[in-house]
Amino acid sequence: MFQLYAEKNQLRVRQREPVTSGSVNVYEVGFGFSPEWDGLSTTAVFRCGDVSVSMLLGEIGACAVPWEVLEDPGRRLYAGVYGTRGGELVLPTVWAELGTVLEGASSGERARPPTPDLWEQELSRKGDRLDVTPDGSLGLYAGDNLLSSVPFQGGGGTAGVLSFYGRTGRVEPEAGDYTPAMVGMEPITNSQMEELLK
Repeated sequence: MFQLYAEKNQLRVRQREPVTSGSVNVYEVGFGFSPEWDGLSTTAVFRCGDVSVSMLLGEIGACAVPWEVLEDPGRRLYAGVYGTRGGELVLPTVWAELGTVLEGASSGERARPPTPDLWEQELSRKGDRLDVTPDGSLGLYAGDNLLSSVPFQGGGGTAGVLSFYGRTGRVEPEAGDYTPAMVGMEPITNSQMEELLK
């Protein structure tokens, strides 16, 4: 595991390990920060040759070295970190050298999905489920926190109930689909829901 410490704009390597080409999500990097970083959103940047990949650190202050920067053996691997507040760059560090990417044993080229862009990483930390809100709307939740909701209608103009139990076609109510507050509401079909969400 790598341990890096950002002291204002300096990034120091406190612990390192050898890295090999072809590795995917095996080299963890933990970041520590001096008080100047308090209240900043942090992003790590890894670079090897012409390839550079950014990773959101979040509250845990750690991430894996992206596989894209480990594809070219014999080159030096670098890391940096920057902090933002309100989307504006506040504090970047200098680059810290993590070592040379060693050639890894491999049976051949494998297809790997690219590391998500920063916006995709941020989006994946947002909503994680859809559910019916207490007022009968369709809500997007992050854990127990309601992020957004939208009203929807069922047949006959009454509020509908949407079920997420793997059933397709017309959604017929089953035990557990309704709460007492939803008595009298009609289920809606998938096509009706698609029309409402347009």
